[in-house]
Amino acid sequence: MPYLHGLLPRAVLALFLSGLLPAVLAEGTKFSGEIRVASYNVENYILMPRRIGNRMTSNAGKPASEKEAVVRMIGTIHPDVLGLMEIGEPRQLEDLQRRLSKAGFDYPYVEYLQGNDTTRHLALMSRYPIVERHSRGDLPLWVQGMTLHSPRGILDVTVEPVPGYRLRILCVHLKAKLEVAEYKEGELREAESREVRRTVRDILSADPATRLVLMGDFNDTKNEKPIWQIQGKPEWPDSLHALPLADDRGEFWTEYWAGADVYSRIDYIMVSRKLDADIDTAHSGIARPSFWSQASDHCPVYITITPPSPVSQ
Repeated sequence: MPYLHGLLPRAVLALFLSGLLPAVLAEGTKFSGEIRVASYNVENYILMPRRIGNRMTSNAGKPASEKEAVVRMIGTIHPDVLGLMEIGEPRQLEDLQRRLSKAGFDYPYVEYLQGNDTTRHLALMSRYPIVERHSRGDLPLWVQGMTLHSPRGILDVTVEPVPGYRLRILCVHLKAKLEVAEYKEGELREAESREVRRTVRDILSADPATRLVLMGDFNDTKNEKPIWQIQGKPEWPDSLHALPLADDRGEFWTEYWAGADVYSRIDYIMVSRKLDADIDTAHSGIARPSFWSQASDHCPVYITITPPSPVSQ
């Protein structure tokens, strides 16, 4: 069962922390010498109104063919840690977990975040133990004189693939570019980005040697304020490097918006200075096999990390 951040009963949480739940202590995971981390918006892996055949169904899941295409997409990169955007309620995440396991990809460690958006959620699956959890689903933000809330919050965990080598991983899915009557959606996205920057600053101020990954669907291009605001200025000690990931054709776009017929780069992986030196850029990029559009309107982005040997603390 996934870890429901903020919703797990204390008695069950105590079992998780004491190591008495076998599902959380999956053994035998071998370290291959490298760590692959990926971010993927799986496009409406949720229950929602859909047209099935010639009629509308009010509460239908993502079609099985699309789910299988998602599994195949993930299989092309075989990530060790996978951040997910637009996953539905816990049983939808469990459905994907089962399908991946059937295909030979097991992820025993899971974080699921309940944010203000009750339909689309953030989640993370990992082959390696999650040793710290600091996710925040409720993020009140001040926008245009109103207190609003980040739709998905900030998923925040630390994984430890090998003793002494930890990765702190943040996943976000910022407000979409969809107009709302009550406020300007761009201003909410900017407010979210300020909170993400503050979170990054707090983490790296407390420990500048943190190997930090920030990834997800930022719903903005690199020339827009939310992106450069989150990265910070290059001379700042807590700045992040947005990796220039590309597909096998050298193209940088990650999402196709059919309604506007626009291809854009809105999915990113950013890393801290401590981690930057460990990135294997030759084996990092955007996965875009021929069937990518059968799974989602996004393509997954991924990085390969090669820890130094011996691992430095």
